[in-house]
Amino acid sequence: MGWKTASLIISNVTTVDAEKLLQELGIEQFKKTGDEPYDVAIYPKEQQIFVGIYHQHLVISSWQITELSFSKELSKYEQVLTALFPASEICTMQLHSGVNHWGYALIKNGEKIRVRCGNADEGTIIDFGEPLQEELALLSKSKLEGEKRMYYLDGKEPYEECQVGENFVAEIYKRYTGVNLFEDDGIFEFNLMGFETPKPGSVKKPLSTSTLTTKKPWWKIW
Repeated sequence: MGWKTASLIISNVTTVDAEKLLQELGIEQFKKTGDEPYDVAIYPKEQQIFVGIYHQHLVISSWQITELSFSKELSKYEQVLTALFPASEICTMQLHSGVNHWGYALIKNGEKIRVRCGNADEGTIIDFGEPLQEELALLSKSKLEGEKRMYYLDGKEPYEECQVGENFVAEIYKRYTGVNLFEDDGIFEFNLMGFETPKPGSVKKPLSTSTLTTKKPWWKIW
């Protein structure tokens, strides 16, 4: 099964004013579009943003907000979120099965501690920080062969890292819910508030950060 997602999980958040949050992030031009289940919100269109609370964690689905997360530095959105939720972990997750794109980035105590992402064409593009507990089981089934890490999940056929990227993302999700993403039926049924920006790029500078140059994401090839 192929998966597509562009979401953040911000831990230990019990309530949120979604409209105020978007304004804090510098997204001042938006309109409400109605609630949608995460089954829909998990893969938002480029101009869509979904916000909701699931098991006392804040969930935000947005390509716009997640697309800058895969570097060692905090993105302009992450800078705002760490200021708003200083005691929370902030985890970005992306998947797009069409190009075997996968990625996750974790912020703890205001600092990036882990970033990994890649795709079929370019392989693993960034691998920053020490492996998380949630990664160890999969990593234990791998070995370096030349410059590539190959995975032997069934003990026979080898898989490239881009082919198991979605498995890593699903396990990182488990860090917050105790359940692998692919096995958590509940998250796909919970509703999020939907918003839409009028056009790509209708985003002002986040209120709490200085102006940063936004480049086209390396993965946006579909």
